[in-house]
Amino acid sequence: MRLPLLFARRYLLARRSTNAVNIITVISIVVVAVVTAAMVVVLSTLNGIGELVDKLYSPFDQDVTITLQEGKTYPRDSLPLDRIKAAPGVAMVSWTIQDNVLLRCGDKQAVATLKGVEPIYLDMAGLPGSMYEGQPRLRGDNGPTVILGAALKDQLAVPNDDGVLRPLVISAPVRGRKLLRYREQAFERENVAVAGSFSINMDFDQRFAVAPIALADSLLHYGGQVSALEIKAVPGTDIELLADRIGALVGPRFKVLSRYRKNELMYRTNAIEKRFTFGVLAFIALIGAFNIIASLTLMMIEKQRDMRTLAGMGATASFVRRVFFAEGMLIVGVGTVAGLLLGLFVCGIQLWTGVVRLEGSVVKSYPVQVMVSDLALIFLAVMAIGILATATSLMGLWRRSADGAVGYLQAARA
Repeated sequence: MRLPLLFARRYLLARRSTNAVNIITVISIVVVAVVTAAMVVVLSTLNGIGELVDKLYSPFDQDVTITLQEGKTYPRDSLPLDRIKAAPGVAMVSWTIQDNVLLRCGDKQAVATLKGVEPIYLDMAGLPGSMYEGQPRLRGDNGPTVILGAALKDQLAVPNDDGVLRPLVISAPVRGRKLLRYREQAFERENVAVAGSFSINMDFDQRFAVAPIALADSLLHYGGQVSALEIKAVPGTDIELLADRIGALVGPRFKVLSRYRKNELMYRTNAIEKRFTFGVLAFIALIGAFNIIASLTLMMIEKQRDMRTLAGMGATASFVRRVFFAEGMLIVGVGTVAGLLLGLFVCGIQLWTGVVRLEGSVVKSYPVQVMVSDLALIFLAVMAIGILATATSLMGLWRRSADGAVGYLQAARA
């Protein structure tokens, strides 16, 4: 294959008798490069958006969550906590309580989701890095404190203070008490201070209030029971495998869900969107492959004399085929490599400078994440399309060009 490749390289770099062949060859390489670069940029952008969505939802959707199959709360001793903590891949765990409450500060009020957590949960959710203002703490000098979503805090106009002058009032219906019969005692109320606010995404910022689990238990009258046990995995752990392993530990009474299973529709939609986009770009590359067919067609016509010369020197039809096949592969290969480098360059510019802005979002610019698996898939797909185009051009034109030239010389010899 080295000799056909040598001929192909000389044909690619040599001057042609007509400019049309040069122009179409350059166009073929440019089309392949542009489509390849577009694949790299678009798929990397989709990866970045998927990663951003995952980060935005992961603080309040831990890697694995254990809840009841039926019912809302359960005693803590229902789960083998020590065995769960010792399971391979488990980094941190926290009991949690979650229920709806009414928040009021002065004449402003809002319905929110109160999430009672243990102190370790703040690190599990990465709240220290998501604070909009204030401090990520669940207890102050005068007692327990809460952390509100930034939008919820602005809606209530509650200050960061010790909870004395303008405390946040949390009201929750007492379980088992009927509103009409116990009008005054139907709600439990607690005055607390606000330690600060977090900003994760619009949904969480408008809805969540994070509080100590003891405060939530007392306010909601859970009697020491919990809503869930939430688990953060060691980075790099197969979360689905971890969920299955923990499910075997806790038994069928409990529902063990990974973050992906809880948000299956969102992740599946992202995957389908990525595959569809890749398919559309691959189809565009297939259409662009007609330039390769045109380039090889003109080259075969132009190189009739060379083929007769090669045949006179003893070259077989198979050898001449390999020459033009290598020519097509060089066109595709140069275009693909150039496209990969161009795509990586564009992604690098976006990563380093954020030139394409994303206004009105939690991030300032479009996120980009380049994956080696995507680069390999793009390379293989474009090369496969190039092989198909080259083989198609050779099959369609061979009898009129190469075989005809060799046959002509063989007849002359006879």
